[in-house]
Amino acid sequence: MDAGAGEIVIPGPRLLLRALRPEEIDGQWRAMVNSDPIAITQLPDEASFKARLRRSGHMEDGWLDLAIDLDGAVIGRIQTFVPPGRRLPPGTFEVGIGLDAGVRGKGYGREALALFTGWLFEHAAAQVVEAPTDPANAPMRAVFGHVGWSLAGTVTEYGRAWVMYRITRQEWEAR
Repeated sequence: MDAGAGEIVIPGPRLLLRALRPEEIDGQWRAMVNSDPIAITQLPDEASFKARLRRSGHMEDGWLDLAIDLDGAVIGRIQTFVPPGRRLPPGTFEVGIGLDAGVRGKGYGREALALFTGWLFEHAAAQVVEAPTDPANAPMRAVFGHVGWSLAGTVTEYGRAWVMYRITRQEWEAR
């Protein structure tokens, strides 16, 4: 669903995926700085990261950042991104998600990933949606399984091996 000025808004039963507000961007930077190393490849450049988040709510060159909103409060962020040095085939989107530590284990990651995956297939012409995660990130791996994604192999980036999960349009529609 699109809202004012072409901004992407995706409502769910408990969550709303929406653009980050300007006053929320510094908090997202602090969350990135304090991220568990299991969750991120490397810390991005602060100015570039904040500039990207100012475009939140709009798909641009394969990048889309959305706040995960629970009752008006940001509890995390979900995004599509283009991995450096690895071209994605047309119709393929790579996804990342992060939730605040205090809200994990309550099904919010599962709901956000399902909402976002559905939106990518229905509104962004996705054919494949995929996401890397650290092999030791058992909670995230469980979320992928609950949403219908499958383990697709491994990828090495930034000197680390990641497991890659994915779901195709046909698999999504057959769920």
